[in-house]
Amino acid sequence: MKKITTLLCAAVALACIGGCSDSKDNKAQAQNSASSAPKTTVVKYSVVFGSSGTQADGANALGALIKEHSKGRLNMQFYPSGQLGDKVAAYEGLQNGTIEMTECAVTDLSAFNSMWSVFSLPYMWESGEQAIKTLTDPEVMAVLSADAEANGFKIIAWTDLGSRSFVNTKRPINTPADLKGLKIRCMEDAVLADSINAMGAIATPLPFSEVYTGMQQGTLDGADYQIPNVLAAAWQEICPYMSLSEHFTIPDVVFVSKVWFDGLSKADQEAIVKAGNDFTNKWNNEIWPNAIEVSTEKLEKTGMKINEVNKEPFMQAVSPVVEKFLANATEEQKKLYELLDNTKKKY
Repeated sequence: MKKITTLLCAAVALACIGGCSDSKDNKAQAQNSASSAPKTTVVKYSVVFGSSGTQADGANALGALIKEHSKGRLNMQFYPSGQLGDKVAAYEGLQNGTIEMTECAVTDLSAFNSMWSVFSLPYMWESGEQAIKTLTDPEVMAVLSADAEANGFKIIAWTDLGSRSFVNTKRPINTPADLKGLKIRCMEDAVLADSINAMGAIATPLPFSEVYTGMQQGTLDGADYQIPNVLAAAWQEICPYMSLSEHFTIPDVVFVSKVWFDGLSKADQEAIVKAGNDFTNKWNNEIWPNAIEVSTEKLEKTGMKINEVNKEPFMQAVSPVVEKFLANATEEQKKLYELLDNTKKKY
């Protein structure tokens, strides 16, 4: 009996040892599996446009492309409506690496180098398509990328946002005379303001977040914007008139923090660049053209009156602004203007 008891105890001990060994093996396998799983890096995308609309759709498309090309290693998190701060806060975040990505009007970069003010000139492009083709031309891109990187930004994509046209609460705009006395919001840029004034309106620089309320309360009579973005901002609720003057064609630029980008692995750097290239093609050839067609139809169904205009009188009105700018331009501004002017003739 004593012998049997001894044998049973030995068997139990062996079973326990085996069980502990299996448990340790399973735990080790789980740890190895966890350590071999790809590490996810968050890419914070801070913008001032809203959480819905064409640009928000574009942001989600860009996020999907970043995830696809990085095989899940990079995960974009979308922060619309200035959730992480205004444009200035976004730029500062990119420069110090606390925010990874943003999108802005190309004219905004004039805050870092006045060279970029060239993009504020009215009637500079025949179309948004021509602008994008010119900006992505290798010779032009080399100049713009070098300056952006010197200021802490790496350009990864360009988006055609069409041309800005007048939206207002008072009347259709057919000639510059129709703008007389109207307080028209413009972006906070001297060339843009001078152009609006030259066309006969009263230029009123104001942050975008204050535009809807301003028009609703009557402190503004109107603004300028592109058709899909008018719909996204719901301006048709308070503005019955849109007149297609198409006076400013200002693309958006998408860029990432250079200090952050430089710290990525080569594979992740390539993923960001590929995602940006694919997004540029997808936006300019699919998302934006479709948005213009759909948005025009939706705006007209709400009762908004959209009218074509003869652009020639508007172009004549702003020609002194262009002449003054070029007469006072720095050498860097002149060189960029000439490069753009010569390159766009190819497109």
